[in-house]
Amino acid sequence: MQHFEILKVGVSPENRFLQKRMTGSHWTNQFHAHKFLTLGEAKQEASSHENVVIIWVNGSEWGEVNGEICEIVNQ
Repeated sequence: MQHFEILKVGVSPENRFLQKRMTGSHWTNQFHAHKFLTLGEAKQEASSHENVVIIWVNGSEWGEVNGEICEIVNQ
């Protein structure tokens, strides 16, 4: 199932994925990353953080969300 994750640019791999907790946001590894079900949710959350990118993940495939992906998802 495809989902979206938020990555912090310029930090170590074990601390670059966003995890949402009741106490707020935390940066961790991919295993604990928050999995957004829609691009809209991921974009809304990403807008409240600096130096981040959104990736799409589908099984073992993944890629950075760019303008082309946004157009496909919004169709």
